[in-house]
Amino acid sequence: MDILEKPPVGVEPLYELLRTTSKHYKLFCIFYAAMNIRLFDCLESPKNPRELSEALGVDSRLVHVLCEVLTDLGFLKKRGGSYMNTKIADTYLKRNSIYSQYEVLMNLQGGFKLWENLTDILKNGPVRADEQDFFHDNMIHALAAEHLTGELQKTVEIVKRLPEFRRARSLLDLGGGHGLYAIAFAMVNPNLKAYVFDLPEVIKDTKAYIKRFGADRIETIEGNLFTDNLGKHDIIFFSYNPAGKNPNIVPKIHASLNDGGLFISKHAFYHKGEGSKNRLLDLEWNLTTWKGIKKGDKIYSFIGDLNYEDYLKLLKEYFTIKKIIKPEKFGSISLYEFGDTLDSKIIIAKKRTSLK
Repeated sequence: MDILEKPPVGVEPLYELLRTTSKHYKLFCIFYAAMNIRLFDCLESPKNPRELSEALGVDSRLVHVLCEVLTDLGFLKKRGGSYMNTKIADTYLKRNSIYSQYEVLMNLQGGFKLWENLTDILKNGPVRADEQDFFHDNMIHALAAEHLTGELQKTVEIVKRLPEFRRARSLLDLGGGHGLYAIAFAMVNPNLKAYVFDLPEVIKDTKAYIKRFGADRIETIEGNLFTDNLGKHDIIFFSYNPAGKNPNIVPKIHASLNDGGLFISKHAFYHKGEGSKNRLLDLEWNLTTWKGIKKGDKIYSFIGDLNYEDYLKLLKEYFTIKKIIKPEKFGSISLYEFGDTLDSKIIIAKKRTSLK
């Protein structure tokens, strides 16, 4: 082997990937640490490194360099020797902001830890997790934070224009998790009573969000959507749920709607014969396995799911489809993680009283 001989192929593509990965992982660590020490909460008003050191209990020299990086990135502004938040930091990076993305960073960090165990997972198989614990621990809060950046507002804007929504008096947010959609729907329709239905451990978090936003006309229902009664409602809103494409749910939702009621479904479907939507997310999807529900090979897929064409065919047996809305009209920005909108669709369907 001659070390003076050049490699048979250039290293540039590999190093470009590693360079980008190295840079952006270090930047993530900066934001994660800055939010953990509440740097942005402290910089609502200007402070110099010495003042930050005293207020936060950190090294003044290191926090000075950290602030310089964040200034270069546009998240802090410098006045003399002091630093202060820019508007984007005030909005999204303060822990006490309504739009805080702290839980999103926490969720991403948890995902990175899972990926760090990829070697062991490849040898020993997926990590086993309980579905309730998965959504209860951090995911529900990360999803809430992501949706508050725009997807929730755009979705509510679509739904509130519907004449059936304006007339509705009862809405069920099925598998509603954080309950923010139910809260928002009740805000824009003062005559609406909204119910959030989810697993018992998840409902604990729902109640905290209801209290946080001082919402009234919102009730919670603990249960299993496959086995428990859903009541009767004018609208059922069903968003990003593992059972979203299960054929057994459609007739149950139909039976739980009042005559002329609306079923609003927001889920990511696979067309017949469709391959991967995202290979990286397919792999991440398969790093864990849930008790009680079997995942498919692709992100957001489960054993027993209907493909898009068969789902619409089944839906038309029970409903008249009013509108199908593409993700460009409501979706969030991709973070390459579980929770990305991908090519989800909002399907708005009206209950048929006479069935075939």
